[in-house]
Amino acid sequence: MTAQGMAIPVINLSASTAVTRQPLAPSTSLQARNVAGAGNKEVSVTECRSWNQLEEWIPGWEAILRGNRALSIFSTPEWLGSWWEAFGSERRMLAFAFSTGDQELVALAPFYFDHFHSSLFGGLAHLRLIGDGSGDSDNLDLIARPGFEESCARALLCQLREHQNWDICSLSTVAAGSHVVRILKHELERANWPLFARTCPSSAIQLPGSWAQYVEQLSPNFRPLVTRYPRKLASRYQVRIRRCESPEDLAKGLEILFSLHTKRWNLANQSGSFGSDERKEFYQEMSHRFLQRGWLELWLLELNGIVAAAQFCFRYNDTVSILQEGFDPQFAADKVGYALRAAMLKHFIEMGVRRYDFLGGIAAHKQNWGAKPGEYLNLRFARPQSIGSLYLSCTNKLAKSKEWLRENLPASAWNVLHRLNVKLKNQQADVTAA
Repeated sequence: MTAQGMAIPVINLSASTAVTRQPLAPSTSLQARNVAGAGNKEVSVTECRSWNQLEEWIPGWEAILRGNRALSIFSTPEWLGSWWEAFGSERRMLAFAFSTGDQELVALAPFYFDHFHSSLFGGLAHLRLIGDGSGDSDNLDLIARPGFEESCARALLCQLREHQNWDICSLSTVAAGSHVVRILKHELERANWPLFARTCPSSAIQLPGSWAQYVEQLSPNFRPLVTRYPRKLASRYQVRIRRCESPEDLAKGLEILFSLHTKRWNLANQSGSFGSDERKEFYQEMSHRFLQRGWLELWLLELNGIVAAAQFCFRYNDTVSILQEGFDPQFAADKVGYALRAAMLKHFIEMGVRRYDFLGGIAAHKQNWGAKPGEYLNLRFARPQSIGSLYLSCTNKLAKSKEWLRENLPASAWNVLHRLNVKLKNQQADVTAA
């Protein structure tokens, strides 16, 4: 069994479109804290209404990413630009670029409008982070240079206070330890803005320095799936494990991933993740950009020349994140997914990767591989005494009532209510479609 993997040259992106500077009025300008001898500098804001305008800031954006190792691949221009290209064509952007007096970028807050209708409150304008809303992005964040988090959080609050064309703002699946989001939350509370914060689970493996150490950490019951089953597989088939490393190979690899993933979920009478043309477009654009940067980890496992399993991951700094996977159900008994992940983990450990991120959720199969629980933060807020604040208050009370019913009703009664709710939603959808 062989695993191929080699470095790919980094290709730097360049900006091409000019942006008109629109600094804050003196009454709302804010002072940044001292940073590495830079001294106190005013923070001004530029509104970006299109990706072409936001693209002007990419050199400074990449400088922030180099200086802030807490930011993930989900905050890169490659990820967010690919997402916007696939999902943003009919959406309006409202991104804020915060800079110092010499036009040095210190933070980005990339939002867009996602309008929806409430039966009680009518049409509402929802501000969301670019990348949110499609179910593809985890670990999002406000993109801030270390040392400027407080000034930029306050400047963002000033901007949101002045704009009257939004009702609700959400920061979803953001890093729970985000310094700038923590400061923004504190500023919102201090200003008495309606704010609701919830967490959702994530999970990741902290990888040791050697493969032997990793295997030793696994439970005795699970260990054979990682060690013996790959050997059994090699005794029954001619096994080849490879990584996609060229644009031509990538195009074929993506089609295989889409097919295997869909085939697996169709057996459960579900369409899977790739029934959406927008998502396929997103993966194609994002994976090509990642391939150029040397971040893509799309791996395939072949048995006697037939691809039996695929895993779509990406590497950023010392972390590899798993986004999607698929396998051919006819090889389910051979545990092909286990064999592929084991080979990949062994390779990643040898290459110095220190974290394998399963992203959202803390399922049992992730824990079997040694994943430990973490969490993301979901923050929703609105201006005081606004329609948005009333909507948030009502939905929060409804969510708490639902949680109480789930915890206190017998399972049979809860299931009846759940089925009734699904039926009512389907009927409402039919009426809306008609």
